[in-house]
Amino acid sequence: MKKQHLRAAAFLLAAAMTVGGGTTAFAAQDAPTGPGLEIEQGQPLPPSQPENPQQPDAQAPAEGNTQTGESGTASTAPHVSVSYNQGVGTEVTSLSMNLNNYNGIGGVSYRSFVNNGGFIWWNHDGRPTGGTEASTYIEAIEIVLTGDAERDYDVYYSVTSSGQGKMGWAKNGEVAGTSNLGEHLVSVEVVLVPKGQPGPSSASGRYINELTNRIRIGAEGSTMTNGDGTPYTGWVSYDHERFYFKDGQSLSGWHYIDGMKFYFEPSGRLVQDVDHLIGKQGSYVLKVNKTLNCSTVYAKDGDNGYIIPVKAMLTSVGDDTPIGTFKTPEKYRWRLMVNDSYTQWATRITQGFLFHSITYSEPNINKLNTEGYNGLGVSRSLGCVRLTCENSKWVYDNCPIGTSVVIYEDPNVASPFDKPDLIPVSDNQYWDPTDPLIQR
Repeated sequence: MKKQHLRAAAFLLAAAMTVGGGTTAFAAQDAPTGPGLEIEQGQPLPPSQPENPQQPDAQAPAEGNTQTGESGTASTAPHVSVSYNQGVGTEVTSLSMNLNNYNGIGGVSYRSFVNNGGFIWWNHDGRPTGGTEASTYIEAIEIVLTGDAERDYDVYYSVTSSGQGKMGWAKNGEVAGTSNLGEHLVSVEVVLVPKGQPGPSSASGRYINELTNRIRIGAEGSTMTNGDGTPYTGWVSYDHERFYFKDGQSLSGWHYIDGMKFYFEPSGRLVQDVDHLIGKQGSYVLKVNKTLNCSTVYAKDGDNGYIIPVKAMLTSVGDDTPIGTFKTPEKYRWRLMVNDSYTQWATRITQGFLFHSITYSEPNINKLNTEGYNGLGVSRSLGCVRLTCENSKWVYDNCPIGTSVVIYEDPNVASPFDKPDLIPVSDNQYWDPTDPLIQR
């Protein structure tokens, strides 16, 4: 690592090997209902002192070594520390990270790609990501900062892989490492760089998988071949982007595929939010996949009907979420829920069931129930459809009274688009990072 990166408050991760691992589990709790209250999961209100619950079936790893600066003394500047759990040889079974010496409200979130499960749930601030068995090993990692730290710093990170050696630098949530090559992560180097300043660079690639030698992505078009070198036709997901190839060439512009109408950038990347392209429409259809906790907004394509996927939204539903087709009858800017909690930007689906934001302890955008936010994407409500604040406001602002809502079950396909991720925030952050009204 070059010295100028240290001078820019960018510090190297250090590691310690311990025993253990981790998984994440969420469980719904029963909640009472009463006159004038919506049927919704009762969530604990934000505590006066943030809780830091341990993950089930996991032993939290011990902290890694303290990073030292050029003088040899322990660094007092903000930096990320990491701890590893080692499996066989140099294989990393799980790891955890912490943001240290940061005086604002913020943390670090991360998730791993493992050999026997692919990408798994994001975790944060000392909680482990990876597996609990020695047969599990991490192949790739993604890292982001949260809260005010995201505003103040960019996070750069580079993986050393068992097959590739030292790889290139990823930044702010990009994938670093390998996947589906049978290679394991050996270590991760992380630096924090003040926002907007130059970060570390390398000629090496930050990420490779089994498709890397078959796909070529260019600004004005991409190509893809089969394993035998012949032109490929069909959908491909690569590096969290989706493409559709026809005879080896990527599509661009609007195209009808699988009964839907999609838009592709000149490079061939599928645009998975076309709201800015088509503008506000007079009507939409909202479809909620109850099984996979994902909602999709559809716009009308003339006489072809509602076949334009506009955007996908991560949701949390519950066992009692009703199946069927409904028409939205009313909306609420703030709505009182059970346990004297409140929710923003609520749109009624039918009696007792709403689209709405995560709950708050009072009608105040800085009193978020953080545990509820971090659990979005898991079925834990008593029937309402929870969304991020950004998405609940979008429904409130764009979908008029009488909008059709279709709630259905499909265990195989979440949406025509990729199911969105939820990046958890630190336990002491009491605002929704997607809330457009938050100014920090």
